[in-house]
Amino acid sequence: MKKKIDINQELEKLASVYEAGGGFGDPDAKAEHDKKFQLLMHQQNLEINKKNFITSIICAIATIINVGVFVYQVFWR
Repeated sequence: MKKKIDINQELEKLASVYEAGGGFGDPDAKAEHDKKFQLLMHQQNLEINKKNFITSIICAIATIINVGVFVYQVFWR
């Protein structure tokens, strides 16, 4: 849980550079900043996709159970 909070905090901190209107003196510094920002966004997206995948698996299992119960009720009762 702490990792997610750190990612969000880092994204907020890096995004505030753009909001403050501060510039970069070195083109390499801007490129490094953008790369770090993109990496953090990618890590955040990976966490969200992982949670979505787990939710999908749970829904699929629940659907299979419901179909099994329905088939049992229709054909064996």
